[in-house]
Amino acid sequence: MGGKKKSKVDEDGDAAETSTSIKEDTTVSETSASWKRKNFDQEKKTNLGDTATIKRLLDDAVIEVMLDNDEKGSLASLFAEDTSMSNLKLFIGFSAVGASLLSHVYPAPFPRNWWCLLFCCAIYFALSGVLQLLLSFVELESIILLRARKDAPKLAVPGLNISSHFPRFQSTYTVGITPILGGAITSLASAPAFLPEEKGGNSSPNCMQRSWEIEEFFDEDGLFFEEEFMKSVDEFVRDYVATLTKAGKKDQ
Repeated sequence: MGGKKKSKVDEDGDAAETSTSIKEDTTVSETSASWKRKNFDQEKKTNLGDTATIKRLLDDAVIEVMLDNDEKGSLASLFAEDTSMSNLKLFIGFSAVGASLLSHVYPAPFPRNWWCLLFCCAIYFALSGVLQLLLSFVELESIILLRARKDAPKLAVPGLNISSHFPRFQSTYTVGITPILGGAITSLASAPAFLPEEKGGNSSPNCMQRSWEIEEFFDEDGLFFEEEFMKSVDEFVRDYVATLTKAGKKDQ
């Protein structure tokens, strides 16, 4: 006699198990990259004529790829955020605010406190000038600074400067990675420059940049295809890591 025919209950059980297996495989595949958001359903829209908002959306996505992707072959597995420059700017800013506050609480009426007012105003404007100099001549178009992790393998550079360029009334967005040969505070000003206007960018060692047309990632209504953009940035980052790894092996 032929083999036993499967009951409907067994068939339904096998189908359910197969369906669950497929769903699990799909879930693993969809979340294989750790930088991916748990939910991309939240739409991000902007006015296509608002260059500043578009750049901020793109910059935020780049930073997320740089910091949240800790898989092998990513920058986050080799570098961590360097907050030393941000901390320095915060210290200078709070010092300037503290000087202005002192001018208000000094226990003497005008004009007996004229020298205190003059001193506080001078300190405030001097520190504000320092912040402007850092922004205009040191940070430039930098969006995040990275330093090598202590547990990372030996690298060709101890730090990286990630910069972006998106001029007004243009459609090309450029991301550049340049090395920092020392600490961010002491070496950022002398680090290789980010040259988005030059074809191929800076030709110095360990420098790389890539450009994208924003119409690839925004539709005519201003909807931002964030996941597709982050995938493109991730590919660029992996190309850079491969180049950096080769340079590190040559130096050993």
